[in-house]
Amino acid sequence: MKDINIRKKITIREGAVADFLVFVALCLFVLSPLIQTVREMIWPNRGSKYFGRVSLYPNLVGNINYIVAIVAILFWLLLVRKVIRRGQQGEWPKLFLPLLFFGILAVWMYVSQAVNGFTEEALVGDTYRSESLFTFVVYLLGYFFLATILRSDKLRQALCYIFLGSNGIIGIMVLVDYFWVKLEVFSHSEGMAAIFHQFNHYGYYLVLGILVSAVLFIVSGGRLWLRAVCVAVFVLDNIVLILNNTFGCYLAVIAALLFCAGVFGIARRDKGECLRAGIILGAFIVITVAMHLTGHSAAGDVAKLANDIENISAENENAKYAGTGRWTLWKTSVESIKERPIFGWGVDGIADRLDAATEGLNNRPHNEFLQWAAFFGVPAFLLYFAALCLVMFGMFPRLKKLDAVSLTCFITSAGYIASSMFGNTTYYTAPFFFIFLGMTCRDRYYINEADKS
Repeated sequence: MKDINIRKKITIREGAVADFLVFVALCLFVLSPLIQTVREMIWPNRGSKYFGRVSLYPNLVGNINYIVAIVAILFWLLLVRKVIRRGQQGEWPKLFLPLLFFGILAVWMYVSQAVNGFTEEALVGDTYRSESLFTFVVYLLGYFFLATILRSDKLRQALCYIFLGSNGIIGIMVLVDYFWVKLEVFSHSEGMAAIFHQFNHYGYYLVLGILVSAVLFIVSGGRLWLRAVCVAVFVLDNIVLILNNTFGCYLAVIAALLFCAGVFGIARRDKGECLRAGIILGAFIVITVAMHLTGHSAAGDVAKLANDIENISAENENAKYAGTGRWTLWKTSVESIKERPIFGWGVDGIADRLDAATEGLNNRPHNEFLQWAAFFGVPAFLLYFAALCLVMFGMFPRLKKLDAVSLTCFITSAGYIASSMFGNTTYYTAPFFFIFLGMTCRDRYYINEADKS
């Protein structure tokens, strides 16, 4: 009996160490925008417009990717050993299909790139987005995988609040820069972009902040000051998003908040949660109206969207400018996919085509689903889409029982998916999605139910 108790204690300690190691690896990326902001305050851009964005930031995230990859490899080896041992005992574990599909997708990407040739973009990425084949694999088998095996509820919750804290600090600095004192650290950004390359990239980050703060406010119990933090970040990020003027992200927030209301009103039906969900929707409306009264409104974007739809329907010469040129990008991407449906064009293989079609404005599809299909072929898109569907739709029967963090990550992932219809993967935003997606399905882990202990 004593021997059994000792083994149990050792197992618990090993689990705690494993959780902490995974937490540190993921936390490094979650803090990366704030770390980069501090780095550029200490070591300015030294007169070069893109020094900080194209040299320091990719270098920072690239180093974090290596750390995540090393930790992921360690746990992959442990997982394989556990599977083999279980198999020898006749207890083959259930497969976790999303991860299996991501694993097949990772192999397929290399096959696709081998067919297209290993270009510089595939090996190291371009100087702007810094996404190589290795980066895409780390998204799938590094960030997503590690997020699924983070078992500790306290560490999972801590990761969400650390994200909110980092997000909120950057948001405060952005408002200070906009209304009061110009900050040198943001002086080289185009538009309201904070530390990111472009204002729309910051928009995706704001979408995540808005949704994490909204859902944690609704579902998390405990200390009042934590809910106060959620409310503060929610209000702050909504104000900044409207000033940021990324309309696609604003639409994604509306869609995600309506989805959030449906989850709490139809699926969970808890009176307290429904009340707080109503407060969040009311706050969003009040912020939107207040910003409109101060001259910062999305009304002009709504009118432009209606005009774009009219131009597309009429197929006139102005249709190519619809969605800030996205209609042209989407059409060109679809045509390219039709030409090479199986293996695609490789990493950034259609960049020159898109660049020519938009007269030098953009060289990526600005739709992540089209991006996967254009880069690695329709099979890659189907594997990616199937994995997302298995994670997201697999949650619906369990919505009533989901813990606070899983539910937060589920709705946040839905919001990112909505915003991804209008954007591209980028090295400093995409990992957030795969972390939240992985933490969504923590309770559907792929060994056995008994492993929860």
